[in-house]
Amino acid sequence: MKDSHRENDLEELPDLTVKQLRAVVTLSKSGKFTAAAAELGISQPGLSRLIQQAEELLGVALFIRGTRAVAQTEAGRAFIPAAEKTLDELLQQVRNVRTLDGELRGQIVIASLMSISHHVLPTALAEFRTRYPKMHIRIREGLQSGVLEDVRSGVADFGVGSPPTTQHGIDVRSAVDESCYAILPRSHSLARSSAVTLRDLVSDTFVSMPTDSGLRRLVDAAAAQQGVTLDHCIVINQYQSLFDFVTNGLGVSVVPASALSPSREPALGVCRLRPQIRRRVGILHRAERPLSASSEEFLRIFQPMFVEATERRFGGRP
Repeated sequence: MKDSHRENDLEELPDLTVKQLRAVVTLSKSGKFTAAAAELGISQPGLSRLIQQAEELLGVALFIRGTRAVAQTEAGRAFIPAAEKTLDELLQQVRNVRTLDGELRGQIVIASLMSISHHVLPTALAEFRTRYPKMHIRIREGLQSGVLEDVRSGVADFGVGSPPTTQHGIDVRSAVDESCYAILPRSHSLARSSAVTLRDLVSDTFVSMPTDSGLRRLVDAAAAQQGVTLDHCIVINQYQSLFDFVTNGLGVSVVPASALSPSREPALGVCRLRPQIRRRVGILHRAERPLSASSEEFLRIFQPMFVEATERRFGGRP
């Protein structure tokens, strides 16, 4: 009798596809057909068809179409969280099944601060890929706001960045306070100093990250406390370019320990800062979304490398 009831219940389920569910969830997050279609890699008419098919199968409208954006209907607000949870659970089960033969397969998406992806992340990935060559890795480099959004939205399996001030829905592991260092061209008069202050560098051109980066805000806040204003004449959004510019004598900069090579940079002077500038960084993931077996395996390799890199000491004893 129970099986008969179950069969009747299942007959009431609409034959929704994963494509249709993904389309509904993606549109609900972006609020615009153009942005959602771009994220899914399909045309806007193709997205419209998927949304229309889903609404027809459910027998309700999920969205109110506007001239510039869409809004969720009452039915949409009730259905879409369940659709997102279903996709997350299905993805988790697919990942689990792929590990049953003892060999990891699938994909990991990692959101990372650019400083971490400069040295630490490639080193860990090289070892991980040697062990698990059938795994595919996507790295989404960005500033702190982008890393946090990728984790919160579920685009990334996990992120490496600064913990949010309010950690609602975000789990943080291996959080550490990382020191930052001044880097100078070897020809600079202070290049061989064990420590410098920002006041010592106030007459220098700075090669800096954008104004909305967490590091730039930390440096500017420290400068303000010391009563100086820094000349951010050159703004860069890649660490490799930042190091190249400083090496070529175009300015000085401040970078976190993890961005520095474990071997001494022969063309750079690396000096500790007095007083210290420190930032808090850790591994972030959604609290209600357990990490996959492949993510956990990667973190077993990455975590000790990450902690070691953030605890490196340069420029003499701090």
